[in-house]
Parts: sequence; C-alpha cells; structure tokens
Amino acid sequence: MLMFVFNTIRKNIVSHRKKSILSLLISAMIVLFLLLYMENIEGNENQLMKLGETIPVTARICNIDGSQEVGLQIEFEKLQQIQETGLVTDEVYTIQSYVNLAAEDPQSQRPIIQFIGCNTLSAFTAFSAEDVTYLEGYDESFFTGEEAACIVRETFLEKNNLKLGDELNLVVYAPEYDTSGGQMFQYEKLGPVKLKIVGSYYTRFRMASDELPDVISPLDYVVSAYEDAGIDCYGNSGRFTLQDPLKINEFKSKMQEIGFKSVNVQEGFKRLGEAMTMNDETFILSATQLTESLNLLKSFAPLIFVIVAAIGFIASYLLMQSRRNEFAIMRSLGTSKMGCFRIIFLESLILVLSGSFLGAVISAFVVNLKVTTMGLILAAFIIFYMLGTTIALLLLNRFSVMAILSKTD
Repeated sequence: MLMFVFNTIRKNIVSHRKKSILSLLISAMIVLFLLLYMENIEGNENQLMKLGETIPVTARICNIDGSQEVGLQIEFEKLQQIQETGLVTDEVYTIQSYVNLAAEDPQSQRPIIQFIGCNTLSAFTAFSAEDVTYLEGYDESFFTGEEAACIVRETFLEKNNLKLGDELNLVVYAPEYDTSGGQMFQYEKLGPVKLKIVGSYYTRFRMASDELPDVISPLDYVVSAYEDAGIDCYGNSGRFTLQDPLKINEFKSKMQEIGFKSVNVQEGFKRLGEAMTMNDETFILSATQLTESLNLLKSFAPLIFVIVAAIGFIASYLLMQSRRNEFAIMRSLGTSKMGCFRIIFLESLILVLSGSFLGAVISAFVVNLKVTTMGLILAAFIIFYMLGTTIALLLLNRFSVMAILSKTD
C-alpha cells in the first residue's frame, strides 16, 4: 500500500512537472523571504545587545550643582555599594590625603605633600601610563592591590635625593571637611607608613604641575591605612562605566537607593559628592530607535505567517483545481476520500519540503543565521503553509465523482 502511494505521488509529480516546479519555487521564495526577515530581526537584536560596546554609558559622581567632579567629599561606603550592585565596570576612584616626610614632620604646621590613593592611573589627565617609569617587576597593575608601595613625581625624587627601590618614610594625615564638603585645612593624623618607591612619573603639562600629587599609592592600601587608624575615609572622585547599558533604569534606581541625587543647579555650590551625571543621551536615543524598529518587525510576524497559510491555500487550490478529473478517476477506481487526500497531501508536502530545502540552500549565501533559528523558521513555514494546503485540499475533495465524470464524457 505504501509503495502504491509513493509510486502514485512520483508519477503525479513527473506528469505535472510544470506545476510541481512552480510549487517548489513558491516554497523556496517564501522561505528565502522569511529567513531574510528573521535576519533583520536578529540583526537588530544583536545591535541592541552590542550597543553598549559601541556607545558606552559612563557615570561620574559630582557635587549637587554639577560643577565639580574632583576634590569632593564622597562617603566611601557609597563607592563600595556601587561596586556591590554588580552593574558597573572600569571603576576609577581616588582618595585625597596628605603626608610629610617622617624625618621632617612638623608638629605645628599642616602637611605639605599631596598623597593620592587610586585604583588606576586613568584617574589623572595631566599624565598617562606612558609617562611612568617602573622598577623592574612592576607595572600599573600594582594599583589594584594593597602593597605598601607608591610612584612619585620625578621632581620629588630629585628634590629628596631618592631613587627607584628606596623606602619612603612618611606620616599620613586625613583632611577634615566642613558641612558643605570643603576642606577646612585641618588634618587628623593617621600615623607613619613606609612605602617602597616602585615608579616615577613626569608630566609635560607644567601649567597643572602644582595640582598633581607627589606620591600615589594603591587605593586599597590607603583605605586600609584609614581603617587601621579608625578614621573615616572619603573618596575624592569617582567614575565608572555601566556593565550592561540596557539595565540603565535598574542602575538609576539603585543609585537613588544608595543616596545619589540628580544635579540641581539651584541648590548652590557644595563639595559634597552627592549627585551623579551620566552621558546616556546618545545611547538612549540609539536604543530607542533600535527597540522601536525591532518591535515593529516583530509585530508583523503573526500577519506574515497568516499570509503564508493563505498563500499555501491559494497556491494549492489553484494548482489542484485543474486536476479534479484525475482525482475523480482515482475515486472511481476505488480510492477512498481519505486515501485521495493522503496522496495529494503527501505530494504537496514533498514539494514544500524540497522547496524549503532549496530556499535554505540559497539563503545560506545571503543570510547569516544560527542553524537553530533557521530550523525554527523552516518548521513554522512548513506548518503554516501545509495548514493552508490542508484547507484547500479538504475543499477540493468535496466534489461529486459522477458529476465530474459525466462532464468529461
């Protein structure tokens, strides 16, 4: 019985080769269109996912009127809470302290040497990593640790007859702040420290030379010095990049929970690091455009597959309409309605499968989709197309055998 069915199908396809080829080409063209459509959707999704790499979203801690981003008083606990959210990367933090050489530490005067703790040299704009000379075995990565080490300005080395590898004996002081975050030029003594000089730097920007620190150490080391002395630690500046810019709303909500405010010029000048600015305008505009385009493309998906089913119905109905005599003869020779339907359905399915394969092969040179995505699209096409074909065949199968045969006679 099975051999009879497939032999009949093979003969039908061969005897109606023009219609078979047309049916196959229709399937191939629809599959190609669907895969191009899906590639467009997937391309928009990939652009949206990678948008953060091309348009990174960065944030900076600033004072309430947005006029200052360094020289702030930032609660260090807030910096830790930002890291704990897991939403940021490439953090850049600094802590402002002061030191004196232990041998020359005055008892009645304020410390005169700037001492900065940082986790990366990108915190500074007046010099770069290329302007630093390191002791053998050291590089910028030591700033991510807690080693009692430092880099110093070349002018500081020369002035104090020091060289790389020497030990620097210092007394560290923490600045005190007023209620608006400004330094009061009063200092609290943390105590003596010994730092190994592992590098020196110079700057070509002489205009800013007085503002640069003489001594720079790892951020975590300076924090530990504050903790050992039992003195509150404050950040001097802070900036970072969002790890996933698509979570920008979640990030803003977290920042509000931590206690950061939006910039408000009307509140006046303070040095408290209690506000935050973000350069998210370009990202939001691009993400909005991509999202709208993506939503529009996806909204057409149900309609497209309804159209596929309609094409399957129309194509099958028109192609099979002229073969009613053939089906009537099969019925008159003893083939049941279901048997006749099965033969025609399987014939259509074979042509659709062949057309789908042809369309997939052609699309392999045109589109770039995952195999799983391509498989899902082909499966959806076959299901909807054959659904339309099924409806058409059920309608065509409702004919009177005697009426058709008598017309033929």
